[in-house]
Amino acid sequence: MVNLLWLVSLALVVTAGAGTVVAYEVCRRYVLGKDAGLWDVAAKAWRQSWRQATLVGLLAVPVAAAGVFALSSLPTLGTGQVLVPLVVVALFLVLLLFWCLPLAARFTNPTWRQVRNGFTLGLTTPSLTFLLGIALVLGGVAVWNFMPAVFVAPGLILLWWCSLLERFFVARGYVQPEPEEAEV
Repeated sequence: MVNLLWLVSLALVVTAGAGTVVAYEVCRRYVLGKDAGLWDVAAKAWRQSWRQATLVGLLAVPVAAAGVFALSSLPTLGTGQVLVPLVVVALFLVLLLFWCLPLAARFTNPTWRQVRNGFTLGLTTPSLTFLLGIALVLGGVAVWNFMPAVFVAPGLILLWWCSLLERFFVARGYVQPEPEEAEV
C-alpha cells in the first residue's frame, strides 16, 4: 500500500507541469471565447507540450524541497532567519509556474529559452508579478479559512491570470490580437 502511495505521489509530481499547461491552455481558450471541445483542447495541449512542461515542472521540485526545509527549520532558527529564503523560494515558484509554464503552452521555444523568457518577463514586470503574488496570498487565505474554496479559488486565479497574460502578450506584440467576429 505504501509503495502505491509513493508511486501515485511521484506520478502527480512528474505530471504537475504538464497538467498546469493543460489547465492554462483550456483557460486561455475560454478567455479568448474560442469554441472547442474541452477534451480536444486538453489532449492537444498535452501532446504538444508534455515533455517541456514536465521538465519545467520538475525544476520546481528541488526549490519546493528547499522551501520545505526552510519551513522545517523555522522553530530552531526563527522567523528572521527563514523569511528571506522563503520569499526567494516563493518568487522562484511563482515565476516558474505562472510565467514559464504559460510560455511553454503558448510559444514554441527550447526549454531553456522558455525558462529564461519566463524569468525575464516575470522580473521585468514586477507589477504583474506582485499582483499575482497578492492574488495567490488572498487565494491561500480564502482556502485556509474556508476549505471548500479550494475548489473555486485556483480556477478563478487561473482564469484571471490567463486574461492578464493574453492582454500582456498582445500589448507587447508577442502575439496578434484575436480577430473580432463580424456581427450578422
